[in-house]
Amino acid sequence: MRVGVNESPLPEIRPRESSSERRREGHEERPQWPSGKRFALCLTHDVDRVDKRWWQCAYYFLKRRDLYQVRSLFTKGRERPYWNFEDIMDIERRNGVRSTFFFLNETKKGNLLKPSTYPLAFGYYDIHDPRIVEVIRALDSGGWEIGVHGSYDSYLSGTLLATEKAVLERVLGKAVLGVRQHHLNLSVPRTWELQKEVGFKYDSTFGYRDRVDFRDDKYHPFRPLNDGFLELPMAIMDGPLFQTSGSSEEAWGRCKGLIEQAESRGGLLTVLWHNNRFNDKEFPGQAAIYERIIRACLDRGAWVATGDKIYRWCRACGPTVGR
Repeated sequence: MRVGVNESPLPEIRPRESSSERRREGHEERPQWPSGKRFALCLTHDVDRVDKRWWQCAYYFLKRRDLYQVRSLFTKGRERPYWNFEDIMDIERRNGVRSTFFFLNETKKGNLLKPSTYPLAFGYYDIHDPRIVEVIRALDSGGWEIGVHGSYDSYLSGTLLATEKAVLERVLGKAVLGVRQHHLNLSVPRTWELQKEVGFKYDSTFGYRDRVDFRDDKYHPFRPLNDGFLELPMAIMDGPLFQTSGSSEEAWGRCKGLIEQAESRGGLLTVLWHNNRFNDKEFPGQAAIYERIIRACLDRGAWVATGDKIYRWCRACGPTVGR
């Protein structure tokens, strides 16, 4: 079955609690995160494209009638509006947090006679580009996590997943633990089985493409295969958040509501913010919302961690499987 839905219940991972700190909230027990933190926040970025293409300029101009898009057609090579790694790093540094970057190695072939194939096959970067290699290694050395953004067809191909993992590991110089599938493509349970077979330790694909919410009420990491392989469910993605919100304040209100849900359940809030969304000229106010999420979670006592740290913590603490 394609898409992130499972007809049978999926067991959630709940951190082990000490009896002195065990509390009941509704029918759930509040889990204890590291250092007594009230809930957890996992910040992630899917790096789909690092350079803006002419058809993107045309698309956003027709959609918004924004003259910036016409100007960017001629300035995109110089300004590089989607190369926002330093902006992301600056936001996270000043808040004392780190995130996970999922890098894509797309090999899907396009058909010039079928424009519908263009967005899936053209305009991507070369993972071996010296600029990409440099930024991957800079992120890693600064404490950010690097993961695989599985290519469009890889959710059903162990060969593609294994190749993409091996290529990124050669670039990075060490093992890669996490993966998220492009377009959130997920065949349950086959994709998870393939990811595990090629050596991934966790996935973070399970979420909605068209809305922001905790899919299937999954508020905690869970074991989709009933073993050590972990799923970090994703609740907030930038695209559907802003597409279904009439204003920045409405978008923030929805984020605030999900933060409150995660806190009340002692859960995990996983956020996906694409690198291009940090271009304030094209996506005004969206980087500010991202930082507002970080600060609100920190103020509420969240543990902010990369995907690999959440995986390692769950493995080390001997998590129990909730109902």
